[in-house]
Amino acid sequence: MSDKNDHGITFLGTAAAQGVPPVYASDLERGPAAHGKDLRTRSAIRIGQEHQIDAGPDTHWQLAREGMSWFDLEHLIITHTHSDHFYFDGILQKSNARENNGRPLNVYMSEKALDWFMRSWCFLGTLRAPTDDDIAVMTETLSDWYRFHTLRFFEFTTIGDLSFCPIPGAHHGRLAEEQAMNYIVEFGNGRRLLYGLDTGYYDDTVFEFLSSMQLDTVVLDCTFGGRTDRPEQPYGHLDCRSLIKVLERMSSGGTIRASTPIYATHINPDQGLNHEQLNAWFMDQPFAVQVAWDGMKITLGQ
Repeated sequence: MSDKNDHGITFLGTAAAQGVPPVYASDLERGPAAHGKDLRTRSAIRIGQEHQIDAGPDTHWQLAREGMSWFDLEHLIITHTHSDHFYFDGILQKSNARENNGRPLNVYMSEKALDWFMRSWCFLGTLRAPTDDDIAVMTETLSDWYRFHTLRFFEFTTIGDLSFCPIPGAHHGRLAEEQAMNYIVEFGNGRRLLYGLDTGYYDDTVFEFLSSMQLDTVVLDCTFGGRTDRPEQPYGHLDCRSLIKVLERMSSGGTIRASTPIYATHINPDQGLNHEQLNAWFMDQPFAVQVAWDGMKITLGQ
């Protein structure tokens, strides 16, 4: 990668939880035969050297494939606690690494997500329900190599040389009360990216908040792609039709233009369309939607 001020964006993975092909595939045409842009690992993006959103179980392979590592990673931002987005066993390896930058990795998530993680990690070590004292000890134990931070919905927080503002997706994590965080990322030049995975159809308060700004690039969940049996405003995940409904609402509020680059990602293997067919579907729509693939590199507004 280039110098740390280069904020090029790499799609490390573009699949939903099963991956593409799915782990349990039996159909050789839909399953193990997948290749090229239809071969997808679990979704995450890298922004320059120092920032990454989400880290699932495919992180090691994604970094190796792209010629990257986490040596220079300073900030890891988590959307929610489902394991395809937050595989914490894989994240907690810095203390075991012979080569590292000597600085704690900053990890950001919602307060409820952090509480779930700390209680789960304590339980795995003791096989008993953790007390607040247990969690305090665990936090101190991890602090040499990891610093955990919580973010609040609708508030911008400076993280390194970028600014992140979480908005609530219509989706929850391991616990029903943990809403997924989608992220508006603001760059030093004022450009804004929305990374909206496990999105569902946003609540009115989210659309109203988005109407106060303009986005230069949008990345949206398209988990159920070609399916036509779902509601227009689904909870949890979008499909091609409901993704367009979200864009229509954003467009009516002035958040995006028809020319704003939109990237569909978090693709499920069982939604009926391959990469080429998904792109063809969006070609007939009034927005500039492309389907992302593993290893795709973009810059804002392009």
